[in-house]
Amino acid sequence: MNGNQALQYRLCPYESGGKIIGRGAPDGEFEALPQFRPQSGGLEPACDERTLQRILGLLSKACGIDFRHYKRSSLIRRIERRMDRLSLADMEEYARLLPDEPDELLALGKDLLIGVTQFFRDPQAFETIQKKVIPAIAESRGHERHIRVWVAGCSTGEEAYSLAILFHQFNETLTEPYSVKIFSTDLDKDAVAAASQGIYPEAAVKSLPKPWLRRYFTRNGDFYHIDKDIRRMVVFAPHNMIEDPPFSRLDLIACRNLLIYLQSETQQKVLSMLHYALNPDGFLFLGPSETIGRLTHLFVPYDRKWNIFRRNPPGPGPGYASEIDRGDWAAPRTRPTAAARQGHLQWKDLQTFKKTDDLYTAIVDEHMPPCMVIDENNEVLHLGGSVNRYVTLPKGRPSWNIYKIAEADLAVAIVTAMQKVRQEKRAVYYKNMKVSGSGQSLSVNLIAKPFSLKNKKFDKLVLVLFEEAGHSDEPVRAADEYEIEPDVHCRMIGLEQELRQAEESLQATIEELETSNEELQATNEELVAANEELRCANEELQSVNEKLVTVNAEYQVKIRELTAVNDDMDNFLTSTRIGTVFLDTNMCIRRFTPAITNEFNLLEVDYGRPLGLISHNFDDDIVRDAQKVLKTLIPVEREIRSRSGLWYSMRVLPYRTNDHVIKGIVLTFADITELKSANEQLLKLSYAIEQSPSVTVIADAEGKIRFVNAKFTEMTGFQMADVAGSPLRELNRWDTSSTPFEEMWSIVSSGRVWKGELESRRKNGPNYSESVKILPIKDQEGQIIHYLKIAEDITERKQTEELLRKSEMLSAVGQLAAGIAHEIRNPLTALKGFTKLMGSRGHHGSYLSIMSAELERIEEIVSELLVLAKPQAADFLPKSVVSILHDVIMLLETQAIISKVTIETDIEDELPPTSCVENQLKQVFINVLKNGVEAMPGGGTFLVKAEKSERGSIRISFIDQGCGIPETKLAKLGQPFYTTKNKGTGLGLMVSYKIIENHRGSMTITSKEGIGTTVVIELPAVP
Repeated sequence: MNGNQALQYRLCPYESGGKIIGRGAPDGEFEALPQFRPQSGGLEPACDERTLQRILGLLSKACGIDFRHYKRSSLIRRIERRMDRLSLADMEEYARLLPDEPDELLALGKDLLIGVTQFFRDPQAFETIQKKVIPAIAESRGHERHIRVWVAGCSTGEEAYSLAILFHQFNETLTEPYSVKIFSTDLDKDAVAAASQGIYPEAAVKSLPKPWLRRYFTRNGDFYHIDKDIRRMVVFAPHNMIEDPPFSRLDLIACRNLLIYLQSETQQKVLSMLHYALNPDGFLFLGPSETIGRLTHLFVPYDRKWNIFRRNPPGPGPGYASEIDRGDWAAPRTRPTAAARQGHLQWKDLQTFKKTDDLYTAIVDEHMPPCMVIDENNEVLHLGGSVNRYVTLPKGRPSWNIYKIAEADLAVAIVTAMQKVRQEKRAVYYKNMKVSGSGQSLSVNLIAKPFSLKNKKFDKLVLVLFEEAGHSDEPVRAADEYEIEPDVHCRMIGLEQELRQAEESLQATIEELETSNEELQATNEELVAANEELRCANEELQSVNEKLVTVNAEYQVKIRELTAVNDDMDNFLTSTRIGTVFLDTNMCIRRFTPAITNEFNLLEVDYGRPLGLISHNFDDDIVRDAQKVLKTLIPVEREIRSRSGLWYSMRVLPYRTNDHVIKGIVLTFADITELKSANEQLLKLSYAIEQSPSVTVIADAEGKIRFVNAKFTEMTGFQMADVAGSPLRELNRWDTSSTPFEEMWSIVSSGRVWKGELESRRKNGPNYSESVKILPIKDQEGQIIHYLKIAEDITERKQTEELLRKSEMLSAVGQLAAGIAHEIRNPLTALKGFTKLMGSRGHHGSYLSIMSAELERIEEIVSELLVLAKPQAADFLPKSVVSILHDVIMLLETQAIISKVTIETDIEDELPPTSCVENQLKQVFINVLKNGVEAMPGGGTFLVKAEKSERGSIRISFIDQGCGIPETKLAKLGQPFYTTKNKGTGLGLMVSYKIIENHRGSMTITSKEGIGTTVVIELPAVP
């Protein structure tokens, strides 16, 4: 390779005067320049670069990471490793494969994110951190008790936890500990997730000292969990150092073995960003093979052996360094001139006032004479107004030196005036200076004055103003003398030119020396890069070694698991009672269990023989079933019987591998003889229970319903789904039973049988009565496993018994009433006669009135007893219930008003008549209405409702708002001499029941305490 070629490939952008993008290529693209490899002395093929860029583009889309900042050699080496695994030799072929293999693309991304780390890697370096760096950080923080640390590229978190342990130990030595927050970041989200858990295998912590392991870790099986105090000190998050903004105000940044994978320019960018993120006295902790490169003005070495640096505030330095400080990566990196480097500090200081806004620009350009600002090096820093007549741009290399852009006479005058201004600190005025601008001779007044007398930052700057002679608006001032002989003037100009040539020659020499120094530095950087490459290769080899160890350990575990599974399978096949035969695709025997030899005449020597050649005890064509399943892949399952009388459940299934490849047939024969016999018995019992005429309910040991038969559904209307899982006690009304549910449950729970009568609920309709028998069901060990309830509907029987009881009771009461009435009527008549005689004579009037009232009450009782004693001969005639009700309401309306009761009616107008005895119905209605009014001592509303029912009968409802009747007393209403009132015989309601019964009607009473009572009377209508 000749010198021109070397120059083409080795020049940096700022050395060649611009940014090299690439050589021309068709279709408006750029062809990447071939890369020079110092090791081999040759060029990498340019065609691979396009392929590499395409692979990196696919990685960026799949992983969200731009790997173009990584070193090209590392990228190619990792890609070639993946290609070797796939047995591919061409990178172009590998690039074509990646879009169709997303798993391979992700695997390549994982390989590029090399995650080699461990606890306290390089122990001596961490010892330096513990003994020197951490105390220095604490000293620099002063009274601020907060320390911020950033671990960049943390991988699985070992390095972050190592620093956390060191800071925790340092805090334990202090009376007032520091609040330490460690930000730990990495590109690999999976690694960050693993790090945040803080769980590590034994191999990861084996290098830690035993006291530290016991102090900061908790063992859980084969893994160690980081202590919670240490875990709370660290915050893990995904972060891209190249693209994402950095953390700030940090006291320590640990970025170890990360820069070695990045290109040189990216390294400089990252280092500059880390400089920005650190506090003024912050520390940077790099890996042993990493360096800060050319940014020596940003960091000061603190420990050269372990690459620990301290932040240095940016000061005077090369122009490109200042661009890095500002984070301007797109700025062109041109080499500065010597004058620019000498005036770099002043130029940087003057940046703030060079950027004037539009207002100041208009003032300077339109209202001030032409002017310029010049520094102590005679460099023009700023021009204002129309100065084009006085300055010209020089030929060749651009320069802003006053000797280059102004005429020699004018330049000497300006420099002379500047010297006087700096010495005397006053304005200098030269009048009628001759200037030949734009081919014309001009006369100009030259004014030089200090740029600022107040701001020391500008005390070396001079403002030079140009005024046309004779046009000055300022008052007449004394002009300074400026004369120079022509010969002396010419000699001065010559000397100044020689001086400029000497300065330029000296500058060229300095630049050549700097170029040589930079070449040496480039050579050194190449050596450092080679060292980094070796370090990367070592890291990769270590990563590969760790993966091999992990894979080997996994294989060992798999082998042990496979051996255990094989032993389990052998024991299963030997001990199982299920006969199993494994066949290959040719219907030849591969394996069988001992249980199958009871029906198949198989021996160990029969392995590999066709199944069709083996005799067996079945009449079915088993081989045909196996061939059918092998062809259709549809399993066959049926029950078959052997010649020995045993029943088997035969299943024929295809033999599938984990890759869903069919490798044969599996035949299983399960002996179901006992099961089949038990099923037949259970089927008989099921039919018997299901078709039983009695209600049958089965509950579990906790009393939850598990089965009901069809008779239960017929009686109650509840389906099995309605009551499944419901408590047994919800089927009946135990509050009306003489035996509480708890007492019954105690009896059956002790293993005894309970019998009784209960009121049962219906889903839709009135409740009904049933005769119940509940008994426990026990297993072979005598433990109760279920409860059985058997019940029969006894509603009709109960109603018949109740009617018989009432009839017998009425007969007995009638006989008793007849006797009582016969015995007391005659004396009662005599007493009434005597009472009238005594009253007519005017003696004892008050006593006589009381006696008369009581005698009348006794006579009323006697009349009611006579009604019970014998049937009253009466004629039943069709009468209007509406008119009867109106008469009764009119009769009792005055009493209701006195009791503050409002009687409301809801009576249909066109009700049919009923066949009745009018006086008896009036007696019943008066009794019911009077009882209702008396039940509302505080007043209220009494509703009388008459309507035609669905069955065609006449329904009369009396609804009060009284205090109601307790449920326990409701069932006793109508019994002789039972009443709920303080005064009463109880015979009125009994007589009313008797009258309604004689009218072939019904009377029902319902009541709720606190709400009121409803009496419903139904009478047959006359057609």
